[in-house]
Amino acid sequence: MRDLLESVLRLQAEFDSTHTPAMVRRGELVEGGIADWVRDRADRINPRLPIPIDDIQVKARDHTGRKSEVPWVRVYSAGRSPSATTGWYLVYLFDAPGTNVYLSLMQGATQWVNSEYRPRPKADLRLRVDWARRALADELVVRLDRVDHIALGARKAKLGPAYEAGTVAAFKYPVGAIPDESVLERDLAYMLSVLSTLYQRVDTALDLPGELSPEVADAIVAGERVAGRRGGGQGLRLSVPERLAVEHRAVLLATEHLRGLGYRVEDVGATKPYDLDAKRGDEHLFVEVKGTTSTWTDRSEIILTGNEVELHEREYPNTMLVVVSGIALDRDTDPPTASGGILRVVHPWRITRERLTAVTYRYLAAPDTNA
Repeated sequence: MRDLLESVLRLQAEFDSTHTPAMVRRGELVEGGIADWVRDRADRINPRLPIPIDDIQVKARDHTGRKSEVPWVRVYSAGRSPSATTGWYLVYLFDAPGTNVYLSLMQGATQWVNSEYRPRPKADLRLRVDWARRALADELVVRLDRVDHIALGARKAKLGPAYEAGTVAAFKYPVGAIPDESVLERDLAYMLSVLSTLYQRVDTALDLPGELSPEVADAIVAGERVAGRRGGGQGLRLSVPERLAVEHRAVLLATEHLRGLGYRVEDVGATKPYDLDAKRGDEHLFVEVKGTTSTWTDRSEIILTGNEVELHEREYPNTMLVVVSGIALDRDTDPPTASGGILRVVHPWRITRERLTAVTYRYLAAPDTNA
């Protein structure tokens, strides 16, 4: 493995975006020998992890059409990180000058837009890096030989700075001083353990920057399970008692808000396709209440049932949406308790069909029909 890594780094000095003999050889090394070594070692190490990654995969990329300035070999969970643009994973990154190869714990730092990869905003990447470093503080502190920042020295690619900003922690292997195979394997085993731990922390996170809220993520997982889709090891981030605690807190704050405005409020969520029935004089409001532990942003989402959508479309403009975000959930109590929260009120609330995304579908699978 050391010789393979050294060879790729030396070929980096001859980088060309076309398929020159040197770049063809680089591709053979990255997508062949190096990827094969990583795949073999990952398959051996994974069963020994405290929490194995049940859908572990290895993939290499040397080019997408034209040759990439920074080739890579990625180790990931197929369910949690189906592409290099999403989720968290390990990746061997070769810097552009050919001075270092890094084994990096990082995130999807790019996005596919208009038929090309574009970097995600650095501020968003850094927020997620800070979260991951806090979540993994106990695991990261045991390896003081790691580095927290990488430098890929990309001359042409826009993506190098995104990879740098998206890195949580890494091992740095300089050309001419790459350690022997036993050290490389030990480092990979350590990083796989950290990645596995990160996956578990993500699965239970209540407010992870740039991720779906637990409520939305759980609805998607539940829908996929009902449809018979395997979730790639992903579980629900909120238990039933935790979800109920968040919902009850949101309804309580919404009720207090409406009563403060002079409404008579009845909780009808158990029997109606809306949560609160509010009346004041001749006014009659149909109020939808959503609670979340996440911080509310202009890209936040909520889950609606078909009946809720139909009800609020029919009753507009006598409709109101109350979102209570940033609810603090105490998981150490039995049952869990919820406190705090920030209200956001939309009144009248008009549902815009273009902003609805189907999570699952019901389909009438009628037999013997070609329709």
